[in-house]
Amino acid sequence: MGSMKNELLAKYILGEANTKEGQRVEQWLEESEDHQREFRQLKRRIELGSKRYKYGVFDPRQAIQKVKFPAKTHYLRILPVAASIIVLISSVLWFWNKSSLQETVLLSRTGETKIFYLPDSSRVILTGDSRLTYNAQFGKTNRELSLRGEAFFRVKRDTSKPFIVETSLIQVEVLGTSFQVIAQKLQAEVFVEKGRVKITTQDKKQESILETGMSVKCAKKDGKLMISTKEDKGEIQILKFDNAPLSEVIETLNEYYDSHVTLPADYATLRITVVFKEVSLEEAIEIINRTLDIQLTI
Repeated sequence: MGSMKNELLAKYILGEANTKEGQRVEQWLEESEDHQREFRQLKRRIELGSKRYKYGVFDPRQAIQKVKFPAKTHYLRILPVAASIIVLISSVLWFWNKSSLQETVLLSRTGETKIFYLPDSSRVILTGDSRLTYNAQFGKTNRELSLRGEAFFRVKRDTSKPFIVETSLIQVEVLGTSFQVIAQKLQAEVFVEKGRVKITTQDKKQESILETGMSVKCAKKDGKLMISTKEDKGEIQILKFDNAPLSEVIETLNEYYDSHVTLPADYATLRITVVFKEVSLEEAIEIINRTLDIQLTI
């Protein structure tokens, strides 16, 4: 799209793009996840600007056009004022873009499972080759994140700022709950351990509410939300550990199940490679005991 890309994307976001321009943007979005991430960042900045400025999105070109120059005899006197306005506009945009673009990136590698604490006191478990990003305003003016990979969230309740997880296919919105998201290129899945979440496809054509024990899948090929209800509650969907310290595994299980399993000092140096898929806490502990030939109790 060249140098006109951001302007064209903005027109698309604001609903001002014509059919041909819309097709160009949608084709560009299909090319890579990086393009989709850039699009979401620009959309958030535009939405943030709409909230900050009472009379709509802050447009520096319109602001400069509104500077009225009097007759030529007063030109030199007005010039410093106009220059000050332009400098002020540039400074605001520089600060706004700089602060909006600053991102925190949380990573886990293949075979890893990591626990992170977010600025709003929510907690997240990243599994496998996963990436979670959020901007500098997270916890202040928004609670929006972007996920590629697998993550389990235990969300701190805040009715004034919904917790939103963006993937390439769906958007997950909650107020306070615990749930797991698996965001791959061709499919996205959500499992609700506790509470209620709202699922919306990125094209905004489908929306659904999930409650405790429910799950949904969305495949890229058809874009449909496929909802299912599990009879067994409190089951982990999938966690992977590759030669991980047993202490890390137990910490993750305690976080996931909100439990208090204690690891005896004799087991502190043990390591384990294991995959938990749709198991209860009791079953996870039993798998550990059989694998390492130990006797952990709940």
